[in-house]
Amino acid sequence: MYQNIKAGSKTFLTTLAISVACSGIAQARTITEISPPTGAGQGDLFCPQVQTPVDTTFVNNDNSVTASPNQILDFPGLSCSPLTFQAIAPIDTQLFVAPSGGTTEYFVTETVVNNTSSIWNGFNFKIGFGVNDEFAPPELILVPFGFAIPEFDFNGLGASPQPTSSQFAQLLQDGSYNLQWSGGLVAPGESVDFTFSVDVPDDLETNNFYDSFTIRQTPITTTVPEPTSISGLLALLGLVGSSFTVKYKRT
Repeated sequence: MYQNIKAGSKTFLTTLAISVACSGIAQARTITEISPPTGAGQGDLFCPQVQTPVDTTFVNNDNSVTASPNQILDFPGLSCSPLTFQAIAPIDTQLFVAPSGGTTEYFVTETVVNNTSSIWNGFNFKIGFGVNDEFAPPELILVPFGFAIPEFDFNGLGASPQPTSSQFAQLLQDGSYNLQWSGGLVAPGESVDFTFSVDVPDDLETNNFYDSFTIRQTPITTTVPEPTSISGLLALLGLVGSSFTVKYKRT
């Protein structure tokens, strides 16, 4: 129902208000399947339109102190795994959910390939709703206090293991819905491995507010001058220096 949420939508916020007001029973979600990834970051790469089923062995296992036994290996799954970027742009993966009666935790592993022409010096994961131009993170859709949605889980008492990366050393957690990696490089043709945990928590039951959420991934790169530009600048500086020397000798 809410696969096509638009940021700041009046319809979205009105429905949310109704759902909050009418619901008195809390339900949770388990992940049932994963859709093929989509987004400009894939370039012209075709991903088979195959749904990946998810087997949740331990339902409502929140606050695992070790890696959750509910594991999603080789995310995003049967379609386009490992995830390959051909452009510096987002790729969105939608995960479908169903009620379970508690909070269920998942441990995710993934390999990402840099098939762009740029060196990555960072990488970002973000949780939200909708895909492509209709993607909206929680802060834009104004999720009210007391309404729980999926989040990255690794801080606090009884929290999950820290996320890991094979190439990046520094992790900034910006709230519960954003993971920002830095402190490393991924050159064109190289790959990077990630692990992280996701909580799929209690939801409001009456109107079945959402039946999916999205994990958006985006490589980060810093543009540097082309080698030819640097050579041209050095040549220009050399000419200026030579002119200054000649003028100085004549005076």
